[in-house]
Amino acid sequence: MTRTYREGDRVLAQWEGGPFWFPGHVHSVAADGSVAVRYDDGTGDIRPANQVKPYDWAIGTEVDAIWSGNGHWYAARIIDTDANGRMLFVEYADDGSREARQTGQCRSR
Repeated sequence: MTRTYREGDRVLAQWEGGPFWFPGHVHSVAADGSVAVRYDDGTGDIRPANQVKPYDWAIGTEVDAIWSGNGHWYAARIIDTDANGRMLFVEYADDGSREARQTGQCRSR
């Protein structure tokens, strides 16, 4: 079953069809079902419906996050969120360090 998306829906989408899911919201939906996504980092992309899914990140979700120390991606787990869900508090798998990351600085597999 193909899900129908509406403008403003919170989603995860595969940037350029790659293996990672990035958070954003639906900007528009075309007649063929493709979805224009505005990602939380400010970029945009048009994805087929099978490369878009409802946003499901919550406490305990495993993500990759950009570490503020060097700008590289590292495995992490969401340990808390702010009230609107746009700021995530993550704990890195490698060393247990914690920091706040905007959703646009995270991705999932």
